[in-house]
Amino acid sequence: MSTGIDAAHTGAATGPDRIATRAQFALAGVYFLAVAVALARAAQFSGRLYLPHQGDEFTGNADLWPGALAVVWLALMIVLSSVPLLSGLMALFALAQLASARVRADRRRRRTLLASTVLSALVVAASFTPQARTVLAWLLD
Repeated sequence: MSTGIDAAHTGAATGPDRIATRAQFALAGVYFLAVAVALARAAQFSGRLYLPHQGDEFTGNADLWPGALAVVWLALMIVLSSVPLLSGLMALFALAQLASARVRADRRRRRTLLASTVLSALVVAASFTPQARTVLAWLLD
């Protein structure tokens, strides 16, 4: 009977790889939620879901974020402009974690970290699409 602490189980609940995984999932969720809120706000003016753009017929002359909704607009601007950058940085950090022996030894950790890294790469790729640029420009208008 051993009374020593098993080195493999120390810090099993936390660690840089777990933090990276959780952060990447959270950043992706926040980004896609912000896109959904922006598209839903545009749909309130048109009555249907569509890709808004500067000066369109539904929102061209409307006050999109009046009163207390200005806080929502500010949050959307911060999220849509900074989360792709943070996701890219987190993906680079996660790639370094994927190369570590600790992560390579645990299949479950490797899979979840790899999945979250792919999701972060998708966030970065989505932010460079013309549609995402159009929505961001619409919010700036």
